[in-house]
Amino acid sequence: MYIEYYILNPIRLNKIIKLDWFNLWIKKSDYINNYYINIKGKYEIIDNSIDYYVTMIEMAIFYLKDYSNYYDYAYRQYGIIIDNGMYTKDDIKERDFAEYLKYLFYKDYDIDYIYSLIDKSKSIFNYYLVVARLIFPSYYLFYLDRLIINNKDYDKLENIVNKTTNYEKYLKCIVKRMNNYLTKKIVLPF
Repeated sequence: MYIEYYILNPIRLNKIIKLDWFNLWIKKSDYINNYYINIKGKYEIIDNSIDYYVTMIEMAIFYLKDYSNYYDYAYRQYGIIIDNGMYTKDDIKERDFAEYLKYLFYKDYDIDYIYSLIDKSKSIFNYYLVVARLIFPSYYLFYLDRLIINNKDYDKLENIVNKTTNYEKYLKCIVKRMNNYLTKKIVLPF
């Protein structure tokens, strides 16, 4: 789901949940691969980008390999979904932070503001999980579904694809800053 705005103060719930991204992302990758066979050749933008974004999903899954049995407190997160009104999700807090960082990228971010968020959050978030979530192409997948199912938002999907190189540079800046606070450094494959 594409979230237009995030509130960075999620409410901690009094329950522990298992991180389910690993299995969800594997299912999403399988779904994309299987579904793409049916639409291959219909949209050039998808034909030219799908392999890259499936690889991004696989990289995100790889980054989660040490967290396949991870539990943490659930947080209630809030946002506004384009065309759908309010969004609430109970998940671990890293989801909200990572999706907010993605949101800032697509809204012409201020890198000093990003750095200040990272610096202030060093003892709050597991940066390995944040990076996995940043690699996972949620915006691309949201607009891919909208294009395939509703024939909408070709231009938005194209915008995401056109910003791929800049997004990789953005991720490198974020990871470089996060690595200042990590003993086991994060290495991106690009």
